[in-house]
Amino acid sequence: MQTVWYILIAILGLSVLVITHELGHYLMGKWLGFTITEFSVGLGPKLFGIKGKQTEFTLRALPIGGSCRFFGEDGLNDEKEKIAPEAFEESDPEEKTEEKPKGPDPRLFSSKPAWKRFLVVLAGPVMNILTCTLLCFVMLLAYGTFSTSGESTIIVQEVEEGTPAYEAGVQKGDIPVAIDGQRFHDDETFRKLMNAADLYGMDLTVLRGAKVDQTTEKTESGEETKLVITGGEETDLHFSRLVIDQKTGNKQMEIKIVWVADSYTKETYSVGRAALMAFPETWNMGKLVYESLGMILSGQASCRDVTGIVGTVDAISDTMAQSESTADAVHAFLWLMALIAVNLGIVNLFPLPALDGGRLIFIIIEMIRKKPVPPEKEGMVHLIGMILLLALMLALTVSDIVRCFGG
Repeated sequence: MQTVWYILIAILGLSVLVITHELGHYLMGKWLGFTITEFSVGLGPKLFGIKGKQTEFTLRALPIGGSCRFFGEDGLNDEKEKIAPEAFEESDPEEKTEEKPKGPDPRLFSSKPAWKRFLVVLAGPVMNILTCTLLCFVMLLAYGTFSTSGESTIIVQEVEEGTPAYEAGVQKGDIPVAIDGQRFHDDETFRKLMNAADLYGMDLTVLRGAKVDQTTEKTESGEETKLVITGGEETDLHFSRLVIDQKTGNKQMEIKIVWVADSYTKETYSVGRAALMAFPETWNMGKLVYESLGMILSGQASCRDVTGIVGTVDAISDTMAQSESTADAVHAFLWLMALIAVNLGIVNLFPLPALDGGRLIFIIIEMIRKKPVPPEKEGMVHLIGMILLLALMLALTVSDIVRCFGG
């Protein structure tokens, strides 16, 4: 039941991020005098709606996403959009009798100045990035930041029967300290020694029977926690075999372990300092997006690591479920929401059809040429882009379902 709640929270969080994106378009559009015909929460069939003077606010069946529809967007001007025309008539009754000049409907999205349309389109991604900044501010204020000494200790949490570790005599609570006589103090060195070890003959030294405690001391900006290990006796164990992880290709002992930092410092923040530090934190998260994309393009990461909505929901719910406390689960949720928010903002700025970045390119071209690209041509480009985007989303969803439920 707890996992179900985590899944629902993950879905709600993603939906809020998409709605926030559309809210950016909406608020900028209202401020600049655009006509907005509908603002919807959710996608799919409409459940109910509330009609305002110009805009209808609707709730739709699928709880993922939302939309903000401008009058005449992409050159459309169908009957469905022709709502409340009296709202746009002049207030002076004498002017109603005069013949109005012929020309495009001033309510059309395309009739607005290019710079206004540019700001409206840009507002969606900017709102996502600002959402990331707000979440970073909340996390800094509520949780502070942690920094470690770089060294850590590995502790065995569980050993299952039939595994190489069980056959070698590894026990719960053991602290591995050396592989083939070479000591390690961090995860990177441990993994290097594991992969260099003989697949059919590895020696592991563990500290057995030790008492593990943590001590915390106050500092000027927060507190410092140190790991204290006392007692115990080192024991040498021999592995007659290891296993290969089929996904990563790394050698494994098949034990459940936890890494504990030998020393870490928690720094707390005032409201003002948290507000200032939220911006560099957002910048760092944005760099993670570009670094991940660079790894995929360079072949350092596989395209199979890219997930769709199902995979994202699964990752969020799993991370929350594995947290040791409710506070840790909330922290993990906020961090992932911030990362996804900045990811949505940056990806939407890519100059690809159907994305906001693609629309911005057409507006920039219009500014340079002093005349717009023919609406039918721009609409066709975005239509093709949307079809490709939906196909990619479908492929990712199928891949996520197979990975999550098919093994």
